[in-house]
Amino acid sequence: MLTDHNDAETKAGTELVSCPTARTRKLADVSDENMMEILLRFPARTLASLRSVCTSWRNLISSPPFTCNHLRRSCLLDPTLTTLRIAYCTWAYRNDVRCGTIGLLSVHSILDNPSEPTQVDCFREQRYYGIIGSCNGLLCLVDEHAYKYMHAILWNPCTGFTFESPEISGEVRFCGFGYDYLSDSYKIFATIRTEGPSNFEFSTRIYTFGPTSSWRKIDDIPVALFGVPSDNPSWDVNREGEFFGSSRLCTLNWCVNYVVLYFDLGKETYGHFSLPDSEIDLDHPYYFSRGCTHLCVLRNCLSLCYGHKSTYEWIVWQMKEYGDAQSWTKLAVIPVYEKFTYPDPCRCFQPLYISESDVLLAFCPFFGIVLCNLNDGSVDFPEIDNSGMGNHPAFSQCVGYRMACIYHDSLVSPNGLQSNSSKMLLRFIKPKLKPIDS
Repeated sequence: MLTDHNDAETKAGTELVSCPTARTRKLADVSDENMMEILLRFPARTLASLRSVCTSWRNLISSPPFTCNHLRRSCLLDPTLTTLRIAYCTWAYRNDVRCGTIGLLSVHSILDNPSEPTQVDCFREQRYYGIIGSCNGLLCLVDEHAYKYMHAILWNPCTGFTFESPEISGEVRFCGFGYDYLSDSYKIFATIRTEGPSNFEFSTRIYTFGPTSSWRKIDDIPVALFGVPSDNPSWDVNREGEFFGSSRLCTLNWCVNYVVLYFDLGKETYGHFSLPDSEIDLDHPYYFSRGCTHLCVLRNCLSLCYGHKSTYEWIVWQMKEYGDAQSWTKLAVIPVYEKFTYPDPCRCFQPLYISESDVLLAFCPFFGIVLCNLNDGSVDFPEIDNSGMGNHPAFSQCVGYRMACIYHDSLVSPNGLQSNSSKMLLRFIKPKLKPIDS
């Protein structure tokens, strides 16, 4: 019986060895158009693995038409083709050098099973890279060296694509990352502070991710119009501009005192519109400081969250028609639990995502992830497995730049770009195996 079993395995093994040739002949008869249609039905992470099957598949799956079609299909037709994730950054000192870790978590795991620990996928950095934004599955990171010079890194966690911009001298004061649909390109915006002969000097730069691109100077951000000193432009709210994209325009947005200031990535011009309620006075004692005002995008609408001291609530607004101040609509009022704001009340409650069942997923600095049911007002605190973080702070303690953002798996890389880094910028940390209960 044992011999027969082994013979059967040997025969099966022989058949398996001969199968690829037969399959290859059949696949060769499939037209490129039909092959594309077949592969477009696979999830992004599966396709990233299938690139290693053969050269023709790698070329097809990596081609701009394919990645664009898959992105469109996953966003508009079949959400199962992509996985929604939270990305966050944190850091610790190793040998007196500040080194970072980027953690990735599945949004659906958190929403579907909040009582079951969601595993954090950890990527160890050579230095500390802060996340300044995400778009179409790409994360934009900024690496600052002792506030003297910086460069940006574009990273696709699904495919492993990385691209580094040239370095630029100075300290980043405001920044943002987004997609310009007019030129089909990805851009990073930065206001840079440098030391002049007698005082600080400021300039605004744009970098378009491309094989021969360089940082170029553009008109400075007009903060003086809104009561911010032009000789030291600084505000605590949304230092990293919130990207909003639609079929008619793509913008980066910041709260500046009493308005939303935006930068049009296509036209490279500035504009502004008012906050949702003309009676809101963010300097009034009934409201938290401006550091508690947070811009985000929820259900494809620019949204705003701020805190109210008198009622001790977080209030979330949505702009139904971008740029139309009359379209601001109050979305939710959420009680401020004491642990939401400990130990720094100026770290804002940050909405990240709303599920189809109206559960708001938000991040609270120094606390972690919170789930707020907008229908019945209930609040849940999902379990997060930080065991892979090593000596780095846990998810609830992450600090710096945009502390957490939403992105989804994709195959996207900017047209004409290949990974240009000769060194491993991010190294995946395998989680430790848990002992099996006896």
